[in-house]
Amino acid sequence: MRAVRNDERLKEVLQEAIRPEPEWWLNGDPKIKGTISTMQGNVDVSFRTKGSKGAGTFVLYEYSKRKGVPLSILRFRIIADDGQIVEIGSKGL
Repeated sequence: MRAVRNDERLKEVLQEAIRPEPEWWLNGDPKIKGTISTMQGNVDVSFRTKGSKGAGTFVLYEYSKRKGVPLSILRFRIIADDGQIVEIGSKGL
């Protein structure tokens, strides 16, 4: 979330107060979809994110080609509800 909150292009789309969107039926916690498999070397997660102006879906997909090699980021983006796609830099990771 630190890298997401610090991305200037995303602030233009969602504005300020960017955070995971809470679900009422999870007592205010976000619903995170996907899998994290360290043994197979991949991470594929998504969850809803909202700001003061708009909302969207956060998507992160990482993989490792071989055992013992750090994960490589393939997709790290927010897909806004209005259709805009903002690729997030991985500097803050």
